[in-house]
Amino acid sequence: RWLPAHRRKRGDTRHFLWGSARLSMVSPNNFGIYIGMSDSLALRARLTSTVFFELVVAITGVLLVFFILAHLAGNLLLLLGPAAFNEYAARLESLGELLWVMRVGLFVTFVAHISTAIHLGISNRKKRAHQYLEHRYVSQRTLASRTMLYSGILLFCFLLLHLTDFTLRSKEGPLTIVAGMNSGEGLALYGLVWNKFANPIFSLIYIAAMTALGFHLTHAVSSVFVTLGVLSDSMTRRVELGARLLGAVVAVGFSLIPLFVLVRAHLIGV
Repeated sequence: RWLPAHRRKRGDTRHFLWGSARLSMVSPNNFGIYIGMSDSLALRARLTSTVFFELVVAITGVLLVFFILAHLAGNLLLLLGPAAFNEYAARLESLGELLWVMRVGLFVTFVAHISTAIHLGISNRKKRAHQYLEHRYVSQRTLASRTMLYSGILLFCFLLLHLTDFTLRSKEGPLTIVAGMNSGEGLALYGLVWNKFANPIFSLIYIAAMTALGFHLTHAVSSVFVTLGVLSDSMTRRVELGARLLGAVVAVGFSLIPLFVLVRAHLIGV
């Protein structure tokens, strides 16, 4: 037990229990040492707790949502023609090394998000009986929530494919030439993207991936607020509705691009 100061003598070596650790009290002067030890243990417990990993998933998820929305806005410029889309691409390239710093940061964020989510998925299966009550709210039973882990892994694989097809591919040469456009001259990134989406198989894969992304966002956005503990019961339904709307906008918005190319390339003509 902890003895009050008036009942302790200087140099007292009696023991007391703090939590599950048995600690020795030498004098009031070194009491701060034990406080520091307790704080250190508490910090370590927090950093290895389920809540901490959920916060990592939530924060990295929010960052990825902002990127997705910005990326969608830029990609939709393809609907306006080669000049608008290539100008957008040129502005990004003009950032130079900063652009690669942003790309690496985005990739690290994505890896942190998916790896932490996988860790949580495995942990939750082992501790299903001890899950927090908040994890069992109604939206957990939706298709989006049941497929979160799998859709996330598929999206990560698709990201690698996407980087190979567009980011790391040369923006010059035959792959950028679109038949019937620009007098047979290359159209840089616009031509590269156009020719990829003119392939029905590639477009179907892309649309499927964007549909998975929409489902992923549907559950992810609402669960972020639940994880952070800022939602009241009355707001949960509204946030879930907003998350479904956001997921639909993202899925439809990205899917419009390959559909636009397919219709023009195979039905209407360029």
